[in-house]
Amino acid sequence: MGCTGLEACGLVFLGWRISNEYLDPMRPERIFLGWDRPLAAQAAEWLFERCERGLCPDLSRWLVIVPTRESGRILRGALRSGRPEGFLAPRVVTPMEVYERSRGVSEKWAGPTARLWAWTQLLLSEQGADCSLFAGEPAERNFAWALGLSRSLCEAQDLLSEGGLTFSTAREAAGHFEPELWLRLAQWEERYRAILAGAGLRDPMEGRLEALDKASTDFEGDSVALVGCPDPHPLALRLLRTALPDRDCSVLIHAPEAVSGGFDAWGEPDPAFWQSRCLPFLPATRIYAEEGEVARRTADLVAANQFREAVTIGVCDSRLLPYLRLSLEERGIPAFDPGGAPAHGSGWPSLLADLRELLREKSIGPFRRLLCHPAAAAWLGLPEDGSRRRVLLERLDRAASWTLAKDFESAARREPALAPFAEKAKRFLSEAREQPLATIRVLFEELFRRQGGGDGLRALSDELASALEEMEAFGASSTRPLDAAEALDLLANRLARQSLPEERPEEAVEIRGWLELLWDDAPHLVLAGFQEGSVPESVAHDFLLPATLRERLGLRTNAQREARDSYLFEALVEQRRGRGRVDLLACRFSREGEPLFPSRLLFRCSPLELPGRVRRMLEARDSPLRRQPAAKDSFRLQIGPLRWEGEKRLSITALRDYLACPFFFFLRRVRRWEAVEGPPEELDAREFGALLHDVLSDFGREEAMKRCDRSEKIEERLHTLFSRRLRQRFPEGLPPAVALQARALEGRLSGFARAQADEVRRGWTTISVEEGISSSIGGWEIEGRIDRVDRDAEGRVRILDFKSAERAPNPRPAHLRAATGSDGPAPALFDWRGKRFRWRDLQLPLYAAAWRRKNPAFSNLEVAYFALPKHRAEAGIQAWKEWSQELETEAESCAARIVQAIEEGLFWPPADAPEWEREPWQSWFDGRPGEIVSPLLASS
Repeated sequence: MGCTGLEACGLVFLGWRISNEYLDPMRPERIFLGWDRPLAAQAAEWLFERCERGLCPDLSRWLVIVPTRESGRILRGALRSGRPEGFLAPRVVTPMEVYERSRGVSEKWAGPTARLWAWTQLLLSEQGADCSLFAGEPAERNFAWALGLSRSLCEAQDLLSEGGLTFSTAREAAGHFEPELWLRLAQWEERYRAILAGAGLRDPMEGRLEALDKASTDFEGDSVALVGCPDPHPLALRLLRTALPDRDCSVLIHAPEAVSGGFDAWGEPDPAFWQSRCLPFLPATRIYAEEGEVARRTADLVAANQFREAVTIGVCDSRLLPYLRLSLEERGIPAFDPGGAPAHGSGWPSLLADLRELLREKSIGPFRRLLCHPAAAAWLGLPEDGSRRRVLLERLDRAASWTLAKDFESAARREPALAPFAEKAKRFLSEAREQPLATIRVLFEELFRRQGGGDGLRALSDELASALEEMEAFGASSTRPLDAAEALDLLANRLARQSLPEERPEEAVEIRGWLELLWDDAPHLVLAGFQEGSVPESVAHDFLLPATLRERLGLRTNAQREARDSYLFEALVEQRRGRGRVDLLACRFSREGEPLFPSRLLFRCSPLELPGRVRRMLEARDSPLRRQPAAKDSFRLQIGPLRWEGEKRLSITALRDYLACPFFFFLRRVRRWEAVEGPPEELDAREFGALLHDVLSDFGREEAMKRCDRSEKIEERLHTLFSRRLRQRFPEGLPPAVALQARALEGRLSGFARAQADEVRRGWTTISVEEGISSSIGGWEIEGRIDRVDRDAEGRVRILDFKSAERAPNPRPAHLRAATGSDGPAPALFDWRGKRFRWRDLQLPLYAAAWRRKNPAFSNLEVAYFALPKHRAEAGIQAWKEWSQELETEAESCAARIVQAIEEGLFWPPADAPEWEREPWQSWFDGRPGEIVSPLLASS
């Protein structure tokens, strides 16, 4: 075999591993750097000591292989610090980039989206129809099922690539392990490659295996160095072994000579050595109740450092990352992840999901979410003004609630202001049906153009463009057409595991993953989430490759991961023993409330020392025991400042919210909190009552019916008015659920007809309906609308409020009740007839007081409910028998006390009100807002 570029060079490995199956005939030279100094600085010194001397150190003949691109950036920084006057830089690559350089440039290798689409086509074809060998029969063999199984097949291929295996070669190595399954997988793999070949593509694993067979690379450097890789991809080691069979290599290990027995010839941590080695126990080890406390303590430790570059946060458990970022933000500490931010947190995957749902169902939900997404809203043509956008969204919600329409086109027909945006969406849907990939490409070009620049957006744009190119490569060779919604599914899968670069803020603290920490040189390291299952990392379960089969095939095992992480932990601690500190934080519960355990590495010690370490873990009670899952109490929600914002104008019904709970009033009436729900299937309780009120108002305005005492005639007229209202609201026909509700509402109207006839016979006549009233109280306008006012032959006037609750309510307990001590908000309390009472509602008393001022000639005034409950026999007048004008006066005094409290910002603390047990408030605050919220008072 001819001599290749790599065979002509010397090779340096810093901390690499290779499985025992592939031991080399030559034994590379191992050089132990020690672990009392940062790895990058030592590696830079070692390289400079071996470069050509002269005015300008020459490293251009070196090829340096590092574990990740970020570690390459750190090494370049260390080289620049070592020779600030200048030098000729080496070439720095990652291990698997060795393969990229060894493959032919003329070949077209399938990317991740092309691989996924090829497998999906196969599974949806006749050849892939028989999946009986897989556990579980799918409910439907559709695109979603095929895409999910394709992901598993691609992941299995990637796992097998660690051992240089394919489904075909793994079948031979698996022996008697599921022979029929592996035969089927081998046959499918051949068809999968044929589908790729039809698009002019090849599976990347084929190129890697060819490179191994030919032992070919195109590196021509004189020297090669592998830097700081305790766990590289085994396939990269196989290529280097094959390309350099006769050359001496040097393996530089970030550890002292005293632990040389812990590494094999290639610097791989030896499982037997590290499992029996006692690991250090840090004095600054803390176990907290839940993840929010770990995040807050981490932020405290960062804030204690004068310089941000002196501290690094090591995220051992990725679930902690959102909590960490939030806690740092609350402390005003910017964070930066050199590895990039996960794309799934960027908002773009949700945009893809909304477009996909819109394509499949044309429903209101995704259309509304698109109006809320900044990029999509600009594409649809929404105004940039936030208030105008809010008005449009309110109109859409109102149209959806009013018509109960499920598609956005029907809702837009009711609101002309929505027509331009609905038309743009309809045009997109039409074009996507005709030319799915081209339409999606044009859409994303417009979206990214409107969003501007930024490294993250450019990287995202490049990823989506590459994925579209991979889909377009199949063209007419596809075994089935790809529609726009399916293309968006493939794009969403592409982004699921992508990280996007983010701009580094000034004075930012760095956040690094566990495997990046060996290269970090910050003197203060905070290890957050040092949990079992994360450190040591467990090999992911795969239904095609269980642990026993992975071991048989020579793939990575949990024992190797544990050895790697044991070495990394001790190296991180020892590097800072004389020049810094390490804080180790863990928690007892996950955010779902499941128990967590500290890493087993904390208990790797002698039998005599073990009880002491266990005691330290159990005694580390820096926080109270949790009473609720961490998902709901992991951090306090800051709300405020608690002060009134807006005109001095309130509705009478709004005062009821303050009487229930001042903080509830603030959220609902000041901050306008409400649940954003999907299109309703039926009329909710409020809409049901509003429709009933509309029909009764129409009836009350008809002069011919005011003195009618025949229930049959009243009922007939009510049904006519009701039918007219339904036709106005649902011109395209009644939804099925509303048709059932209409029958229930007709029953209540029948109950009203009987009760109304009785009242007419008693001498009562309607004199007004839906009468607006207004009072000036404490400089505020208090407004309301009276459902109906009746008058009898004796001159008595009765103010009525329709109530359509399930049961007939009584107005007195609905408005006030006996109070004890300081029950309820202070403005609600008053003394009457020698007893202490609390107002619950001011509706009827304020109606009466305002109407009396408006009509002073009528002094004999009564108040009552006209109850229309579920059982029609119970319909009728519910009078307030103990009513007096004294209560009117007290109600106005209570309203004055409320508006004064509102002006003073008295919205805290929350009261123990039933509103917190109702949805959506119960979900938002878990029934305990006082524990979840950290209020910002008006004075702050």
